Amino acid sequence: MARRSRSKAIRQLSRLPFLAPSPARARVAAVRPTVRRGTGRWVRSTYRGPGGPRAYDVYLPAGHRRAVRVPMVLLLHGCNQTAEEFVAATRFPALADRHGFLLVAPRQTRGHHPGGCWRWFEPGHQSRGAGEPAALAGITAAVLAEPTRWRIDPARVYVAGISAGAGMAVVLAATYPDVFAAVGVHSGPAYRTARSGAGALAVMRGRGVLPETIAARAFAPMVVVQGVADRVVHARNGDQVIEQWLAHDAARLPSGADGGPVTRSRTTDRRSADGRRFTVTRWYSRRGRKRLEFWRVHGLGHAWSGGVRDGSYSDPRGPRASTAMWAFFAAQSL
Repeated sequence: MARRSRSKAIRQLSRLPFLAPSPARARVAAVRPTVRRGTGRWVRSTYRGPGGPRAYDVYLPAGHRRAVRVPMVLLLHGCNQTAEEFVAATRFPALADRHGFLLVAPRQTRGHHPGGCWRWFEPGHQSRGAGEPAALAGITAAVLAEPTRWRIDPARVYVAGISAGAGMAVVLAATYPDVFAAVGVHSGPAYRTARSGAGALAVMRGRGVLPETIAARAFAPMVVVQGVADRVVHARNGDQVIEQWLAHDAARLPSGADGGPVTRSRTTDRRSADGRRFTVTRWYSRRGRKRLEFWRVHGLGHAWSGGVRDGSYSDPRGPRASTAMWAFFAAQSL
């Protein structure tokens, strides 16, 4: 019975809009990432760990000098979305060219999950040293260990994702805060709000419940973007990610390099250049260090805010989530 219920939940997940193929998705080559407005080059690599091989692509920005230590951003795509499509939709290559950081885009295959989802909702993939979090940490370690083609600053490693990729980014924020200096969450759920496929469906519909306790010292600094009109990952999920982060930050020691727990916040209402309303709330530590941001975007559905036109789950209207995330990342280091 349990096995049949799990299969039914997987089938239900596969029918959701953000899992189903869409005619609006970007047409991207299957072998090499199609990079829009990026003039650097891609390198294909494979990580071989306990869970089997994992392919990933590394973007070297225009003007990259291999002897210079640079930041790195790990990008996690959504379900039924390829790494190429996600990277192309977000405009991150253009930012990488402008600011000189590397992109790393791991590939989740249908061999790992029928919908190509990162399995943020399964207990075997919610802990440090196990499952997909360990594989992604392994990919990060492999990129950091590269001896000749590039050099990464280990204090400036970040991760960003959308939907299921955002869910896995939250898992990494909780399980590897010593690896990732900051995390970007776009339209994703809070940590351990689901423990099964059926539970994931409930969470995405806004019926998730935050766990009372989790095995996390504190989350990595985080920037969260959530569409108020999202019908796939309910807007309540963004509120829960913030609530969970703040609840665990309260236990942080009052001193330290990051200035201890956040002590004040500031909220501003804005409009993008094309007229879309959004609200930004920022939380600061006692020493004035920005450690948490929440962008609530009105009229935004389940799509990357400020992405390319006709991209994969991408809304070209502002604000630009990638720009906001990089601005937040650039102020964070381990």
